[in-house]
Amino acid sequence: MATNVILTGTVLPDSDVEKQIVEEAGGRLTTTDVSSKRELIESATDPVGIMTIETEIDESVMQAFPNLEFVSVHGIGVDMVDVDAATERGIPVFNTPHYCLEEVATHTLSLILACERRVCQFNNGVKAGGWDYDSEGPIRRLSTKTVGVIGCGDIGLEVVKRLDGFDVDILGYDPYVSGEEMSQYGIRKADFDALCENSDVITVHTPLTESTRDLIDASAFESMEPGVTVINAARGGIIDQEALCDAIESGTVAYAGLDVVEDEPPQDDRLLEFDTVIATPHAAWYSADALAELQRQAGENVAAFIRGETPEYVVNSAVLD
Repeated sequence: MATNVILTGTVLPDSDVEKQIVEEAGGRLTTTDVSSKRELIESATDPVGIMTIETEIDESVMQAFPNLEFVSVHGIGVDMVDVDAATERGIPVFNTPHYCLEEVATHTLSLILACERRVCQFNNGVKAGGWDYDSEGPIRRLSTKTVGVIGCGDIGLEVVKRLDGFDVDILGYDPYVSGEEMSQYGIRKADFDALCENSDVITVHTPLTESTRDLIDASAFESMEPGVTVINAARGGIIDQEALCDAIESGTVAYAGLDVVEDEPPQDDRLLEFDTVIATPHAAWYSADALAELQRQAGENVAAFIRGETPEYVVNSAVLD
């Protein structure tokens, strides 16, 4: 009997890649486009595996499906899955951590440059009939600035590599990466407060966890020098959004480049009222190449498990022991 796997909450053009890979391994993949865990529980019939893109998989879902053996995430972050609850039940959680490193890093650099060079603001001014090089006030060379990188994992390091040619000073905050490791990439390790106090540009590349939710809060903004640029292409919940709005209004944050917000898609979002905020629709991950790699990696994780092998990417690998 084929292993019953469902792909839920899909926003992809199709699931043909995953379906072929999973079914070649002996599974049966069906898709269900639900918008909540409640709809998932009501619509699914006791799957052995769940592949999710954005649907929340928490303890209630695991209780509803007693034969659940794995959860697979299309993406790097697994904040939509209660990993602790899965681990307690011996359920491995898979992800796809390397499929879009280049895309997120280059998108981040694009946001930094757009903010620092006022690209969107100049564009809007010209299209409105203006032609004034100093309409956005003084602009300093990027090489005079310090960039603070919060999270020096794979994506953070890819951003640092791309900043190398701009001659910026780079500070790094990551409690899981040593100063010696950072120094190999030209990063000076700093604690969180020091990074906030001494950075002209702050870019966020940490996963969203209980310890990083609202990491950049009102207190953090108060410690920053006026005129800082804030970039976030990680998860919206890492920055306290109301505190960010207040910091923009006060002048502490001069420009913000955001690929993510707290609630997506935003509805009547105060952040989007500011002309100094550049927003993109959680698109940093996207390229045709990354999409193909995402689907292939997600499918191969599941196929390996069905074949009785260890998938390449397991978040809570201890459960497989």
